[in-house]
Amino acid sequence: MRMAMRIRVTTRADLYEKRKRQHIERGYRIEDERPIPVNGLCSFIAVSEIPESDAVGDLVARELSGMAR
Repeated sequence: MRMAMRIRVTTRADLYEKRKRQHIERGYRIEDERPIPVNGLCSFIAVSEIPESDAVGDLVARELSGMAR
């Protein structure tokens, strides 16, 4: 069985495509795109499918190592 981890990514309009591409390259699926800026910000939801057997600590370590790039 798989779980889905969803995060909302809010970014400046000029960085929207770059941030979306970065998440896709890291294996996320993109949902609920809001590419039209509101107060200069756009957003999307990045979804990562996670095997339910992964421990929470492993998930946190994986996300933190991805942020360090």
